[in-house]
Amino acid sequence: MKVIAVILAAGEARRINHSKALIEHEGGKSFLQSLASTFGKAGCSVLAVVGKDAEAVREQHPAVHLVENTRWADSQFSSVKAGLDAALEEGADVVLLHPVDMPAVRATTLKSLLKALGESTEGLRPEFEGAPGYPLLLSRATAERLRETAGEAQLEGAARGLQLRRIPVKDPGVIVNINTPETYERLFGSEPKLAPPPKRRGKKAETATTQEDTAATSLNTASEGLQGT
Repeated sequence: MKVIAVILAAGEARRINHSKALIEHEGGKSFLQSLASTFGKAGCSVLAVVGKDAEAVREQHPAVHLVENTRWADSQFSSVKAGLDAALEEGADVVLLHPVDMPAVRATTLKSLLKALGESTEGLRPEFEGAPGYPLLLSRATAERLRETAGEAQLEGAARGLQLRRIPVKDPGVIVNINTPETYERLFGSEPKLAPPPKRRGKKAETATTQEDTAATSLNTASEGLQGT
């Protein structure tokens, strides 16, 4: 079974003033690099849809398969379709759709969700304490139907038209969007900043354990106020 994770990273990110794909997460890794690593650990192939600041994202992430959506400004859903087109063309049996501003999801959560999906389920969605989260896990047939959806600007609106089974998880990372400066500062104790160039990540990684412990504690607090977002 071929599983492809599609990370949506094409938006302008007006509220946070940086391309979200480039923002530092933990251990010197960007949001996108962190997610690519997490999905990879869960056994997924990874592709990211980029648009705004595509060249900068490409330079920062030479090892990540990037698909450029030249119509990214039209809507988020145009990027969803671009990602689905690429994943289906590559022969995906299962597609996971995930926004780049939700980098805290755990690899163990993804593995559990993939196990729960099985071979017959059309799709499922994680939830944390009753709040729907990401990624969306779609069978190939469901991904093909979603790709043909018309009249939707956002993924969330299109998702409501799918019959996705909800799976409770104990991972607040499935619902926490780090999409404002306030949320970033609450989690990491500083204003949003860009991740260092790839060649500097090795030095940054020495402090990763401490950062991860701090972020994990903050993440549980942040999830309480963000469950409906």
